[in-house]
Amino acid sequence: MNALKCSSLCLLLLLTACAPRHHQALHSGTEGSLPGEGAVNGQPLTTEEAAASPAVNVSPAEQAKQTASISSWELSGAMAARGKKKSWTASVNWLQNGPGSYQIRLFGPLGSGTVMIDKKGGVVTLRDGPKKVSSSSADALLRKETGVGLPVANLYYWVRGLPAPGAVQTAQRDPQNRLLLLRQAGYTIQYLGYSAVGKAALPSQIRLQGHDIFIKMVIKKWRV
Repeated sequence: MNALKCSSLCLLLLLTACAPRHHQALHSGTEGSLPGEGAVNGQPLTTEEAAASPAVNVSPAEQAKQTASISSWELSGAMAARGKKKSWTASVNWLQNGPGSYQIRLFGPLGSGTVMIDKKGGVVTLRDGPKKVSSSSADALLRKETGVGLPVANLYYWVRGLPAPGAVQTAQRDPQNRLLLLRQAGYTIQYLGYSAVGKAALPSQIRLQGHDIFIKMVIKKWRV
């Protein structure tokens, strides 16, 4: 077994341990974790500590303004995803160039090498080795090719700790005005940690559940 498959298998075992049970696991503090989760400077945090820890010494209004102004970024980390019939884990690198263009690389999902999702204009293209398929919907394309549909259009906002455009059912915030819990478009998103990136506070740990999928993401590095 090569190192890539071994790494994917280990992460898959972690996903199995942390998958929600009747929606209660989202609130449990005893789940398994992805690499880098629940820690600051190597020290583990409880959910409350991770979410409420101060990230940057600016006013909540200024912090929200700085976060909303970020439209391009590069992030890297790890992701675990679980659908009705399939689950996978991967290292992730997400390069966003404005609202309408991105390149997301998943390293090791489904035991493969690298899957790349690229959007330019209205076309989303997925490349997996020699295989190349295109669609107008990243969600539908990922569901068909990987078994787990990611709500990429909304993740453009959610990954920054912002509600997406449209109705919001629930939004709970901490004293620094950072989202802790968001319910929107049939999904429940929990923010378990934040990182200071300049004057902005950007999520470092996210859990998302809804529409028969569960996603757990640990963001190790932001560059804006």
